[in-house]
Order: sequence, then structure tokens, then C-alpha cells
Amino acid sequence: MIAAAHIDALMNQGWPAAHSTELDGWLVRHNDGVTLRANSVLPASAPFDLDRALDYVENLYAAHQIAPSFQVGPAAQPGDLDEYLAARGYEVRNPTLVMCAEVADVLAKLPEPAAAVNISSAPDDDWMDFWWAVDGRGGSAAQAAARQILNRARALYGVIPAGPPAKAIGRLALVGDWAGIYCLAVDGEYRRQGLAQATIHGLLQKATTLGVTRVWLQVVEANAPARALYDRLGFQTVSRYHYRVKA
Repeated sequence: MIAAAHIDALMNQGWPAAHSTELDGWLVRHNDGVTLRANSVLPASAPFDLDRALDYVENLYAAHQIAPSFQVGPAAQPGDLDEYLAARGYEVRNPTLVMCAEVADVLAKLPEPAAAVNISSAPDDDWMDFWWAVDGRGGSAAQAAARQILNRARALYGVIPAGPPAKAIGRLALVGDWAGIYCLAVDGEYRRQGLAQATIHGLLQKATTLGVTRVWLQVVEANAPARALYDRLGFQTVSRYHYRVKA
């Protein structure tokens, strides 16, 4: 079983913020407010003075006009941080499961791909526009900041079909012999046609040629259809987290 702290580190590398400051064991991340992942504290170890550390975080985020946020999972330190943040007025957002699997096992369970996947090492404009239309929050400046997050990490980008208009896309972050599935999206008109599974298959098949053997993903706990798909593909829940955001 993979340790929660290790999976936290993998996820941080797969979705890197523009600015990460170490604060007495906490990693304080900010990226123009684009995505909670890149604008939250990863509390890896307990600071010596908790109140002082919290004051610093809140002042830093306020200076950048970002709501103070923490990613709180099993490895969060100190151990009672969640309760402490709740008492300080932080609200729970986006309870999320972290699931992992062996790449070979997932590929063995996937059906024959319903379509060919075009794979590249960087997101082009068509890929970005499709993702932003499905999952984006904000205008062109926010999209540019999101693109910078993607470009900071080594990754593969899949799209069906090869030319516009896109029907499905996905991203596979590459971290050593691990890979993380992100940005999986299918156009509403083409859902339930196996395109999400085909995208996963194409990305993972390519990743095996790069030495990747294990894969992780994050799925919102309330997303029952996605969880059912990942269960069928052999993914198992290894950790979980939620955000605490200052109201």
C-alpha cells in the first residue's frame, strides 16, 4: 500500500503551482487563484507555531486575493489540523478519493479502443480550448495560468480525433514510474460511446513505452459514474482528501 504522504507528493508534482513556499513543513502554493490544487497549502509536517503559520498563510493569500485553502488528507500535519481549521471558520470543499492501479492491470481490463487517440507531449490550442469549455473556470487570463500549470510537468496529452473538433481529451502526468490521469473530458454529444476508456487506453499504452508501471487518479467522492468506471478498471482507493477553505 502506498503511503498517503507519497501520493500527496506525486500529486503535487503532477499539478505544479507557479509559486511554492516551504513554511516550517507546510508547502504554501499559489497560482493566480487558478484551481484549488495549485492554490492551497499541502501540510506535510507540523509547524512549530501553528497560529503563526496560519496567520502567515492567510496574509499571503489575502495579498494575492486568493481564499486561504488547505488540502487535508490522512498525512496532514498536525494530526488535528482539520478540526483546528474548522474552528477557525474554514469550510469543507470537494471531498475527493485518490485511486491507484497497476498500468498492466488497467490495460487488461479496458475494452478494445472505440477510437484512435492522438498523443502529444504538450497541449495545443484545440486541446486547451476543449478542456476549458468543459472544465474551465474563468476567462482567458485564467486559461493562460492553467496552461502554465500543465506545461510545468512532464505529461502526455490525448485527443480524439487527431483534428478538430475534438470529441474527448485527457492528460497523463508523468512522475518517475508513476503516471496521473487528469483532465479527462468527453463532449456531451459523444458520451457513452467508450471515448473516455479509449483515451485512457491510448495514454497508458504510450506511457508503458516510457517506463510507467503504476497510475493514480483523483475523483470527486460524489461522482458515482466515474467511480464505477474506475472500479471496473481495477483502481483501488488508497487515500482521500478534501479542501478547507476560509469562508
